[in-house]
Amino acid sequence: MEIRVLASGSKGNMTLIKVGDESFFIDAGISISKVKKKMDDYSESIEKVETLFLTHEHSDHIIGLKGLLKLKTIKKVFLTEGTLKGLGSELTELLPEFEIIKADKEFNYNGVSIYPVMLSHDANEPVGFIFKKEFKKLVLLTDTGYVHESYYELLKDAQMYIVEANHNPSLLMNSKRPYYLKQRILNEKGHLSNLDAAILMNKVIENDKKAVWVIAHISEDCNTIQDIEEAIVSTFDTTSKVEVYFSSQESLDVIFI
Repeated sequence: MEIRVLASGSKGNMTLIKVGDESFFIDAGISISKVKKKMDDYSESIEKVETLFLTHEHSDHIIGLKGLLKLKTIKKVFLTEGTLKGLGSELTELLPEFEIIKADKEFNYNGVSIYPVMLSHDANEPVGFIFKKEFKKLVLLTDTGYVHESYYELLKDAQMYIVEANHNPSLLMNSKRPYYLKQRILNEKGHLSNLDAAILMNKVIENDKKAVWVIAHISEDCNTIQDIEEAIVSTFDTTSKVEVYFSSQESLDVIFI
């Protein structure tokens, strides 16, 4: 598998995954002009990506969807019924062939096993994804206030995790954000804090199986790289079991697993 994070954070989210001859977009949270530029930077052709997976309908995950669909290069869209209803008529009318998926209902598409994971977020029916192809496994979980422990076994043994560590609660509470927004981020339908994310990752990455963690959806004003690193060091049994990358609004170098 090849993974390219085109953008990650509250200003926009989009990822490109290549599995053999198949290429998938996860979300479309940046403008089509930015998508084209980032794909050009990677020497990738946007016309060759015919499949799109949507995690949920919030604007930082779909703001570029209209422009992407108007290109008519996307032939198949996978999304939950709740996300479909949340898109609105203008976008749903542009959708090509689409398939309704449900959390915890695994399916196969062009030789790739895909398991939608139920998330806890203030969207209609948000999901994360586990992609598996032969012995390769990728987990993508962002925009969730917590991950239920019943998923821990399912999440183990991946070579790569794209999982959010959104905020430092202390920085968030001392920020200039309105109180209602602070409460939204902190509650069980908000976002994972650094500590919550580190606890989760320490449990699903086993000590004898090193994995890559691409830390996603990092708050620009309520988090720092140092805060995330401190949470990892204070929580992990051993930091040698994880290789960490930090995503942002800038394209992340291709990662192979």
